[in-house]
Amino acid sequence: MAGSHTLLLTRISARLHELFDGLISIADVSTKPQQHKEGFFLTRSLAALALLDESDLKPDQAATCVTDGGSDDGIDAIYVDEKRKIIYFVQSKWRSGSGGVQLPDFTKFRDGIKNVISLNWGPHNADLHRFKAPIEKGLKDIDTSIRMLFAHTCENSIAPNITTRISEFLSEQNKFLSDFIEFKEIGLANVAHIARSRTRPSDINLTIMLGHWGLLSKPFKAVYGSVSAIDIAGWHEQYSQKLFVENLRYVIEKSDVNEGIVETTEKEPDNFWYFNNGITAICDSFEKQPIGGTGTDSGAFDVKKISIINGAQTVGSLAKAKAAGVKLDDVYVHMRIISLVGTPEGFASGVTRSNNTQNDLNPVDFVSFDSNQDRIRREAAQIGIVYSYRRGETEPAPDAGFNIRAATIAAACASGDLKLAVSSKRYISGLWEDIKKEPYIKMFNDSTTATFLWNIVRIMNVVDSLLAARAELLAGRERLIAIHGNRFVLYYVFNHLDLTKLRQDIEFGPIKTECEAIAEKCLGAITSKINELFPDSYPGNIFKNQDRQAELLSAI
Repeated sequence: MAGSHTLLLTRISARLHELFDGLISIADVSTKPQQHKEGFFLTRSLAALALLDESDLKPDQAATCVTDGGSDDGIDAIYVDEKRKIIYFVQSKWRSGSGGVQLPDFTKFRDGIKNVISLNWGPHNADLHRFKAPIEKGLKDIDTSIRMLFAHTCENSIAPNITTRISEFLSEQNKFLSDFIEFKEIGLANVAHIARSRTRPSDINLTIMLGHWGLLSKPFKAVYGSVSAIDIAGWHEQYSQKLFVENLRYVIEKSDVNEGIVETTEKEPDNFWYFNNGITAICDSFEKQPIGGTGTDSGAFDVKKISIINGAQTVGSLAKAKAAGVKLDDVYVHMRIISLVGTPEGFASGVTRSNNTQNDLNPVDFVSFDSNQDRIRREAAQIGIVYSYRRGETEPAPDAGFNIRAATIAAACASGDLKLAVSSKRYISGLWEDIKKEPYIKMFNDSTTATFLWNIVRIMNVVDSLLAARAELLAGRERLIAIHGNRFVLYYVFNHLDLTKLRQDIEFGPIKTECEAIAEKCLGAITSKINELFPDSYPGNIFKNQDRQAELLSAI
């Protein structure tokens, strides 16, 4: 066993040198013996390798993410993926002996992450400070999640006494939001697989079962049909982002669209095929297997070098739904597969570009069918205010008017319904999904006036400005509370105002002063109570959880 372990490490070491020689810096240990310098190189390269597999980074980019040094606080690499809203923290251990991962290896990593998400910056984590701005920007976004990657070359997996500590930490951090932090062990077998796959293209060959399929022969060959969501989720489990190598974008982990996809799988699985745009893929070639004959009810197709060029969000959301325990047995997705055989130069990039640059419908687009919206626009114009509710319209300056998004957030927080205020923070598109029923008609109905909306939007702007100013003066958890608690504070402010007065023209100066005083009081109260009730919880998660906000509201 020891011999095979040593041989595998030798081969992995050679691959790490192929990938990262000249990219991973070891200048800080240049005076150490060669054996020690090699150990530093391998540990740092291992951290970069872990990021290669989890993200869209190239070797030179992953190398710049390495933070390993004397003041890294147990964190060996950091990558902030702004598009997918994920912050990656990596700990790596290059172990050539029989020893396994030790408990202090994890606890130092855990405590280092705690310091970062609490914005606790100091000499202890000076090597991480160059990531301070993107990390703080990410943590301000309530949809940002964290992935802990622990890569090692030990013969054995992480021991039970350590996995217990990992589970405790995840339970503590995910108490209010189940997917805030994920932990992934990248053991020896995974390291070997990643090292091998990173030296050649991600050529993926799939056998795809299409139901009710059809074939297009001219001018270029393509096949289409329905695919089981279970199969699609399985592809993602096996290949992850490699499925989308030709796509213009990868899976966006958090978005209103993705939340809607998951919700449809849960509540309306039979309608998924009708509600979803489907998936488009290109491939080098495809052939139908003889099984099933010429019938079109179902057919198995061998697809060579497939790449999904449109539908990454559908694939990723189905994988997420399956991982969450959602039953996908009755969910089917329309898919078309385009062969590149005989296509002219540039065809692949053209079809990819065209499939990703069409104008997507958004739930807010359906708001234009509500006659009240045009009435509100006309009323606003009569009082000298610009109101825009269609996408593509020129956005008014804050002192000249407001748009549908601002109106929705303000109306949700002024509704007296905490659930709507929470939705305006985490899933605003859900408030526009059906203009014929609640929650939409609770905010926009025949009695909703432009004057009322303009007044509550102005109050929202006052509260947001005050909280932003206070956040600049605060640090750590207190700063995050001021950032993420904006909708809760706004809800609290509206609960302490006489809203009937806002349905008429008002002198705004006095109410501005009153709202600032209420917001200040609320911020101080919730900061104290959060530290008392939820001392170990990330503030952003508290303000995405309705139950915790209700508890907080009753406590203050």
